[in-house]
Amino acid sequence: MINLSTRTNALFSGSTKDKLLKGSLELFNRKGFVGVTTSLLASSAKVSEGTLWYHFKSKKSLVESHIELFTANFDLELEIVNKIDLEVLIKQLFSQYYFNWDFRYLFRDNLINYFSSDQSLADKLNNLNQIRFNKIKEEALLGRDIGIFNFKDNELEDLSEIIFLVADNWFSLSSRKYPDKDESFLIQRGMGLLIRVLEPHLSQESKKIVKNIHGGVLL
Repeated sequence: MINLSTRTNALFSGSTKDKLLKGSLELFNRKGFVGVTTSLLASSAKVSEGTLWYHFKSKKSLVESHIELFTANFDLELEIVNKIDLEVLIKQLFSQYYFNWDFRYLFRDNLINYFSSDQSLADKLNNLNQIRFNKIKEEALLGRDIGIFNFKDNELEDLSEIIFLVADNWFSLSSRKYPDKDESFLIQRGMGLLIRVLEPHLSQESKKIVKNIHGGVLL
């Protein structure tokens, strides 16, 4: 079973608080926010419910902590050196999909409606989507500058919206469409769909690199 990516796992220490934060992220992703009880959260981390409440006053506190963790680590540091290694840069850009997947319950579980009476949290969730969309546009432009993508200025908005919609709809659709498939299949299937969307806008060199990385996707 695949839980969290290496990039996301690196954000957690071995402290009890971090174990609870990481375990709750995995459970919310797998079972849905509403479907996870405090008893399950505590037992999965091998602590008492009292210990859970000591670190997090409510399930809402866990959501807020996940949002903070996501936003604090969403940016990529893409270093451009004299000789650009396109494969490294492509892998870094595509890691954004895996990072979003690791926090997918935040975008999948209609939390804005669930917390509609908490305007502060609803605003954080709305802001999270805007941050993600703006980041897609920023990284698309960066990818074009360094030779990964080819697209015209007037195509940026449409391309960014399509990428956003494919990813978010896949977070919601994947396990319902393929209930018997393991997580590895769902992750790679989603990546394949994004590659198909991006394929017309990839440079020739990038197409070769992407095909080598994701050999099962026909470009």
